[in-house]
Amino acid sequence: MLHSDGGRRTPWLRRTSAVVGIAAVVAAGFAPTAQADPVTGADSTHIVTLVTGDRVVVQDVGGRQTATVMPRPGSTGDFVNQRVDGDLYVVPATALPYLGTSLDRSLFDVSALIRDGVTDQVPVQVAGSAPGVRDGKVTAESGTAFGAALAAQAGRDAKNHFVTRGPLFGTASSVRLAAAGAPQQVHPNFPMHTVRILTVNGANTPADASLGVMNTDDGREFNGFPYSNGGEARVSVPSGDYGIVAWFPTFDSAGRVTSVRVVVQDFVVSGDQAVTIDASKATSQVTVSTPRPSNLVSETLEYVRSAQNMGSQGYSFGVGNGTAYVAPSTPSTVGGFHFNVQTHSESPAGAPSPYSYDLKIDNAGALGSNQHYKVTSDQLATLKENYHSDKPGRLEGSSRIIFLPYEFIGFGQFTPLTAPLQRTEYVLGGPDLSYADALLAGMATGGGFIPDTFRQYAARTTTPVDWLRGPLAPGLTSPAQGVTSWFCSACRRDDTIRVVLTPVLDSDGHGLYLDPPTTGTVSTSHFQLLSDGKALIDGKDVTGGEVAVPADQADYKIVYDQTRTAAWFHQSTVSHSEWTFGSAHSGAQTVPTGWACDPTTGKATDCSALPLVTASYQLNAGLDGTAPAGPDQVVVTFGHAPGGPNLPFAKGAVQVSFDGGATWTPTFQADLGGGRYRAQWTNPASVTGGDVALRVSATDVAGNSLTQSVLGAFTVPAAQS
Repeated sequence: MLHSDGGRRTPWLRRTSAVVGIAAVVAAGFAPTAQADPVTGADSTHIVTLVTGDRVVVQDVGGRQTATVMPRPGSTGDFVNQRVDGDLYVVPATALPYLGTSLDRSLFDVSALIRDGVTDQVPVQVAGSAPGVRDGKVTAESGTAFGAALAAQAGRDAKNHFVTRGPLFGTASSVRLAAAGAPQQVHPNFPMHTVRILTVNGANTPADASLGVMNTDDGREFNGFPYSNGGEARVSVPSGDYGIVAWFPTFDSAGRVTSVRVVVQDFVVSGDQAVTIDASKATSQVTVSTPRPSNLVSETLEYVRSAQNMGSQGYSFGVGNGTAYVAPSTPSTVGGFHFNVQTHSESPAGAPSPYSYDLKIDNAGALGSNQHYKVTSDQLATLKENYHSDKPGRLEGSSRIIFLPYEFIGFGQFTPLTAPLQRTEYVLGGPDLSYADALLAGMATGGGFIPDTFRQYAARTTTPVDWLRGPLAPGLTSPAQGVTSWFCSACRRDDTIRVVLTPVLDSDGHGLYLDPPTTGTVSTSHFQLLSDGKALIDGKDVTGGEVAVPADQADYKIVYDQTRTAAWFHQSTVSHSEWTFGSAHSGAQTVPTGWACDPTTGKATDCSALPLVTASYQLNAGLDGTAPAGPDQVVVTFGHAPGGPNLPFAKGAVQVSFDGGATWTPTFQADLGGGRYRAQWTNPASVTGGDVALRVSATDVAGNSLTQSVLGAFTVPAAQS
């Protein structure tokens, strides 16, 4: 079985048919050699295109799920996230007033789209005509026209409070998903009652609202997201206890959310009845103060209800830098209740040293009347973030999703930044908060996706973080400290060897996915697993695979060649890596408890880590990937694949090349101990300047080795006359 690097089929990553949130099982799509058994590999990252041209990156990270939006060019950037019946919906706020009438909710069911393989283009049925629809499909490129037209319509309709609505875009009575979509809900066999939900903004003033309604005794009896058009929504439900959240957004003429009022309420159903939700009661403004002056960039409010027996509902609403108001509520008595506020704010323009704050604060049980949150310095952890870029002025996107203990799905959005950049980023510290960060090297195109694993930070600590610090080279990712759930990427279980390389790693261990080959973008690779001169796995554009091998001790060799070019990168475009290692039958589990080695069972029975050698680089180059002519150095730390023994190293070597790898120059080396070596050399001055290649090698005391070369590891600028 070959494991694809994902660059050749769907944008970025492979499709799967499994439910989002579960580590999916997929065949790689490349035929293995005759010796390799056809087995499957775990895959848990997907990119989904919405009909509005926005894209959503969905990941499973450490047993939790993240959904991060890449807004289309010109997007208002306001999104809502709804979770019900195991499905995840990501909806632009401009689409909310039209859901269930002219717009099909299934268009935004990200989970169902992944199950149906609808990830890079959306099949639609239009009653009439709609912008961006070509041959019955919408792509990320054509969807920008659909999204822009929808935002414009929301802006126009908001002027009269959505009272008079004609056809969508003036040309379509409905737009439906031309695919299976979400499964039909199972309706309980109980006596049903009609509940009229009346949404108003003061007495006798009907107002539209987006609703979340759940039976808090048992969510299986009712759990849904109706929309109140013209001030009324109707639901048919059995008797019982219910919780409701009502969101009352306002829009400007461009379709941007300017404010939202939130009302939560519990009620009991015993027969046909009416329930009134009044937006005018939401008078407590949500505000956050930070130790240093900062301007709000984005704010997301999240409502989470859990039923007493089974079922839960989540609804988050992104309001950008608009204002938010909530109505104080009485404590919930049936089921669980949480309401949290997440904000991203940045230093004022012109600050000599930029900084930001990412905060998430919880309300448990009820909403209080005081919604001002004051954050103090002793609550914060400090991240010294370095965003490296070998392309000056590169527009990147950063995302930080924050999890509270009760959350298993996190929602975020990429915020643009210009790299190279040094920024101090403050986050709340403590064991109850987990952070999942990600970076886009090419914000405009969605290229160069770099996710991070879960991390936790203690208050009053400082952590340096480097993104895309070179050289960028293939390798093996390692779990962050404290992470106990991990899928082994270089292991042997019984007599099956499984290796899956990370195509690109930076100096901090962030893994980069290869971009799909398009005009101006090249992503090619060749992976081989050899033993006794025989190819056990041999595949192009894959990063590894699985194969059955003899039980006896034998020597193995991995050869991996990679070429990658893209408009958002200049350096580290070509690499060659060779690993040698010995392996024999694994009859017991030696990897940590909580790890998984078998992609089918998710277990680690009889699993041992392979003794592959790893390399981590600390170049002396600047944030722009350049180093001046004259003395230079690199510190290389050699280690082993995670989960295995850290054997001592017998030798290590570092060489540099100033002619693209045609000739190699030895360096002056110092063994710093523990697998660390410092290599020093002199960069020659040149009128034209040029890229410098790097080659490293190491062998441990058991004979396992790594040799790796990277062309264009860094750049020496042209000498100034």
